[in-house]
Amino acid sequence: MKKIFTLLLLIIFSCTPAIFAKENADINWQKVAQNSYINPDGIIGTEDIYGFSFLIKAYNKGQYEPINGNRIWYTLSQYTIDCAKQKYKIGVIDSYGYKDNFVNGDYNRYATFQPIIQGTAISEVAKELCRPQP
Repeated sequence: MKKIFTLLLLIIFSCTPAIFAKENADINWQKVAQNSYINPDGIIGTEDIYGFSFLIKAYNKGQYEPINGNRIWYTLSQYTIDCAKQKYKIGVIDSYGYKDNFVNGDYNRYATFQPIIQGTAISEVAKELCRPQP
């Protein structure tokens, strides 16, 4: 009985990393601009304004400097757009290195809305999510 229990634990622990890797691989990131992707399943409507909150995964195009000696491969940024005013703000930016290792997180509690700039990933998302107001 002890051997069966040990074997069962070994099987569970050996499969756990594969389960977590599969969950991360299941995210359906869709391209919205060059090197920028959105998870459509993670788009949430805001309660206090006509807008949306979502994550953008942006791969480093040379704009991110290394942090504490760690090179940045991509960032996950939480954006909120105000469709009525055509503005956006960034609330959280998490930076990741190669092999998805977390490098740094930055919560921007002082974020203010700023105009959406045409030709950016945010403007592409706003075009899809925001309907023209009557």
